[in-house]
Amino acid sequence: MITGLSAVLIVCGVLFFTAGTAALIRFPDIRSQLHALTKADNLGPGLIMVGAAVYLGSWSSAALLAIAWVLILGQASVSAHALTALGPRSTTSLAPLTAPAPPPRWAKWGSAGTADEPSAPGTADPRRPAP
Repeated sequence: MITGLSAVLIVCGVLFFTAGTAALIRFPDIRSQLHALTKADNLGPGLIMVGAAVYLGSWSSAALLAIAWVLILGQASVSAHALTALGPRSTTSLAPLTAPAPPPRWAKWGSAGTADEPSAPGTADPRRPAP
């Protein structure tokens, strides 16, 4: 029974590693990739190490595996933070406030002249300060 429980825990840990790798491949930007990867790669070794501790049946082995898991948690968060800081910045959501707002799609039908002066009330860019 203990062998079966440890096998189930180890297989679940491997499945979490596989899900993290799939997220690394499938997600579009580095922040979402690292978010999914660090969550899966933190739970995966935990399950594997709990399965190994159950299989070994020793408190000293369980303590060493717990220390190793804490070190894995630390390195995963530090490396994800470092990779995110070095990664490319998204320019779509963090546009500077001084950049001109793009013209609305309906501007060609309206009678207003520029994108800075919208032709309908309430269409001003909320990121820009009021004049």
